[in-house]
Amino acid sequence: MKILHVCKKYLPVVGGDAVVVGNLQKQQAPNHTVVIVTSNCAEITSTSHLYKIGLKDTSAGLDNITIKRIVSLFMLGMRMFAILYKERPDVIHAHSVDMAFFVSFAARLFTVPIVHTFHIVTFYDPNQSALRRKTELWLIKKAKPRFITAPNTFDVEQLRSAGLHQTVLMPNGVDVTFWKRSTSPTSKIFSFLAIGRLERQKGYEYLLEAVALLAKEPVGSFKVTIIGEGSQKKYLQKFAKTLHIDKHVTFVGSKEPAEVKALLANADAMVCASLYETTPLTLLEAWSAAVPVITTPVGILHDEPAGFAAAFVVPLKDEQGLMQAMGTCMTNKVSRMMVAAMGHKEAKKYAWPVINQSAEALYGEAL
Repeated sequence: MKILHVCKKYLPVVGGDAVVVGNLQKQQAPNHTVVIVTSNCAEITSTSHLYKIGLKDTSAGLDNITIKRIVSLFMLGMRMFAILYKERPDVIHAHSVDMAFFVSFAARLFTVPIVHTFHIVTFYDPNQSALRRKTELWLIKKAKPRFITAPNTFDVEQLRSAGLHQTVLMPNGVDVTFWKRSTSPTSKIFSFLAIGRLERQKGYEYLLEAVALLAKEPVGSFKVTIIGEGSQKKYLQKFAKTLHIDKHVTFVGSKEPAEVKALLANADAMVCASLYETTPLTLLEAWSAAVPVITTPVGILHDEPAGFAAAFVVPLKDEQGLMQAMGTCMTNKVSRMMVAAMGHKEAKKYAWPVINQSAEALYGEAL
């Protein structure tokens, strides 16, 4: 089978779609021919069977809808006719809703089925602009994919209720072998780790406010290391100083996977304060590393019952709840280790060989 993945970002650029496509390719390449169509970004490594299309852009620029991005999408739509004529794939797996729409015209001409994966679903989210929400639904309906996948049951139900009855569940995956840690933290200072783009979606304001509250509690010494870049970086650094917690919080910028792995290996806990997600890959990575997780009920945790034991789950926008969970992590080793063990067990459900089996089964049904 020849599989053509269409993604906004590809390795080594940091991004959920890049990680997913890179790992699917790793699983699929031994038995299938895999072709990648992605953005024209210098940070993306050129390889065989990879097409970069559009105007040159940066990885950060790809996250925004700009004139450059719109022009690139039209260029993608035009180039896809030649690519499909040359490559003749059996199936197209799209990972960006706007790219799926522009690819769909050539796909229909060459009768190639599209499987589209939502890495984040926003059309039902009131935090998003009405234009974005309506555009997302319009684009995916017009793309007419044979199957749509979403990484958690809540998003599957929302998409089906919007009339997209071909939606099925396919969680994101994780390389459990890569992220498994072989050492334990050695520092006497309790170390929290937060990973993600420095954007409002990630809820860092609430995390910093929780840190300010925790600093007033008799819990001992601690530090919070924040990995990521984004438009809110300067604001968040200034906010940390305003809260007088800059001695507790360190912003270390973007890191390569091996560097993130090393930081996870030395972390006592990970904190995810996101306001919305589908499946936070950082959650799966922390689970794989047997690092206890404090998180909001986003993505795959949206439907988890009360008493879910694989994470400390805190309500959205609740700095008091975050502070209490962080304090429990610091002062209750038994509880912390139990959550870490349950999370490590949970991670095995999301191993890439398991997820790839689901993907290849969908490809077969789509043909």
